[in-house]
Amino acid sequence: MHAIQDQNLSTTQVAQLTRAMLSVARIDGIQPAEAALIGQFYESSRTGDMPTTAAVLSDTSAFEVAALAGSPAPVAETVVLMCLMTGYADGHLSAAERSAVTSISGALGVSAARFEELLGQVRDELIGALSHLPDAGSVATIVRELTAGD
Repeated sequence: MHAIQDQNLSTTQVAQLTRAMLSVARIDGIQPAEAALIGQFYESSRTGDMPTTAAVLSDTSAFEVAALAGSPAPVAETVVLMCLMTGYADGHLSAAERSAVTSISGALGVSAARFEELLGQVRDELIGALSHLPDAGSVATIVRELTAGD
């Protein structure tokens, strides 16, 4: 995903986005793949005056979506994309994770239709990452799992 490639997020936005991702990961218990994704995002966006990645990953303070209220649409959509990616990082977006991201999305002014488009984009990226596998049957099974429950 290239959600942040064309954006210059402030240190505050990076910190809040990281907290949003952590809030989604904590719903079902932070899995190693989720921690790795969050850590990679934070470390790639971190400046020298920001807390270490380890400190951020161990921070248990709650995410307050109001801290991102009024964000420009590209930032709001990046938050939604990154939260969806976090939910899927362990291989499955649970109903509780989807509900949490839907709530964040709404609070940031992302329409339900745009949320569905972003969800589709994340799924397409995940499927694209698997498309090189030689076992088409396994890929088809994963695609069914990604879309189950929708």
